[in-house]
Amino acid sequence: MSDLQIGLVGVTGRGWLATYAHRPGQGARIAACCDIAADAREVALERFGADTFVTADFDELLRLDLDAIFITTPDFLHEEMAVAALEAGKPVFLEKPMAITTAGCDRILETAARTGGKLY
Repeated sequence: MSDLQIGLVGVTGRGWLATYAHRPGQGARIAACCDIAADAREVALERFGADTFVTADFDELLRLDLDAIFITTPDFLHEEMAVAALEAGKPVFLEKPMAITTAGCDRILETAARTGGKLY
């Protein structure tokens, strides 16, 4: 069985949590990382391997053939990124808080329900 291919958005800060999911050959690997900071993209290559796809473009990450997206960006970005990932058909593991407003949380939940997407 091949590993799940996971995309990580937000490498530094809470992004270190993705190291728990990165288990190449054991079921899952961080295959791609997105971060606007060049130094964070360098950290991604060191942390997850030189073969990890890195980009500053979130839309580019969403176009990849990934099995799931792990969002660990600053809190104010969670809503827009989760909605976009769900609309792109990607299962989403979203670090808490889900969003910074109740309306934002509702929007994410409504998108998951409408698209049939998985939200963790």
